[in-house]
Amino acid sequence: MSFAPHASLVAIAMIFAVGFLIMAPVGPVSTICIRRALMYGPRAGAIAGAGAAVAVALYATIGVTGTGIITRFFAPFAMLWQLIVAAALLVVAVLIGRAKPELPDLESRTRAILAGGFGAALALTLANPADILLFAAIFAGLRITVHTPLEHVTFAAAIFAGGCCYWVVLSLLIRRWRNALTAEHIRWVNRTCSLLMIAAAAATLASVARAGH
Repeated sequence: MSFAPHASLVAIAMIFAVGFLIMAPVGPVSTICIRRALMYGPRAGAIAGAGAAVAVALYATIGVTGTGIITRFFAPFAMLWQLIVAAALLVVAVLIGRAKPELPDLESRTRAILAGGFGAALALTLANPADILLFAAIFAGLRITVHTPLEHVTFAAAIFAGGCCYWVVLSLLIRRWRNALTAEHIRWVNRTCSLLMIAAAAATLASVARAGH
């Protein structure tokens, strides 16, 4: 299915749906976004989610365009890339684990805090270029192709909108639990997030070890 006039709205709806659903699996990026929503409110969660959505839109557009050149580019650096990702996850795990179990006042949200969430989610999502192959497979299965510059822009915008919509909805749903958080709850949130980051780093290192044999 291409962006032909009779199929364009259906294609855009399908692309939007992929952008929405691809955000659902729990991982390091979603952990950061959810924690941001709990600690700093729905706006911070949605902005962090937008960072992930930007990276997803970029990789999905590359994936639907063609993976040959990108695969050849990343292949020689795959092991180094994974080691960098594992190190970054461990650093984030330590920072979250050492964070004070306090619920910040919403007025304390600065542009730096909001930008930090956006940047962290963007960087961690970009740190997994293997997603390009995933998106290539998804859209090949859906028989969606893009050809013209306008189609590329429309495709990226639909993926981005779907991802942002997911995080706006989830952040608003999380808001109802924020005011009920106690110091002990926040401590457990931080520990859980930190452990998830460590588990992701361990899985990445295990993948590197298997590749080395």
